[in-house]
Amino acid sequence: MKKYIVVFLVFTCFSNMNSQIIKDFGDVFEVENPELLLAENTEYKVIFDIYTDYSNGEKINPLLNTVARFINMHAQQGILLKNMKIAVILHGKATKSALSNFSYKTLYKTNNPNSELIEALKNAHVEVFVCGQSFMASKYDAKDKSENVKMALSALTALVEYQKNGYQIINFN
Repeated sequence: MKKYIVVFLVFTCFSNMNSQIIKDFGDVFEVENPELLLAENTEYKVIFDIYTDYSNGEKINPLLNTVARFINMHAQQGILLKNMKIAVILHGKATKSALSNFSYKTLYKTNNPNSELIEALKNAHVEVFVCGQSFMASKYDAKDKSENVKMALSALTALVEYQKNGYQIINFN
């Protein structure tokens, strides 16, 4: 009996390890017997187009958190991180999410609530870009950008380039 308990505990530990790639963000629920799933041995290329921020800059942008949820729920299903090629383009009201914590705090008198999430996404090999046009229109300096975010000429440029390279756009603004 003890042998079975040990096997069960080991299996449970290893099966749960892979299910939450982005720790502390993107919580997911286990759905029993879904009738639509992604194929496990397929490469998925996705670019998230994020231009709103319903949090008003005080909490994590829920749309940016959805990127972590996308990764976590598909990892829970068995999709390997190496098969998820993911990019994000921030523009419009979401532009401020791309600020360094120092610059955000200087401008808005509070820490950037997205800093840790963006770092966690980068650590999971997600490419996070900010629209250069939105960034400059917002009167931010290049030095204000987080080191975990890359600058695109524009959101339009990023969307065209990534879609040309086979990425599917997810726009849920």
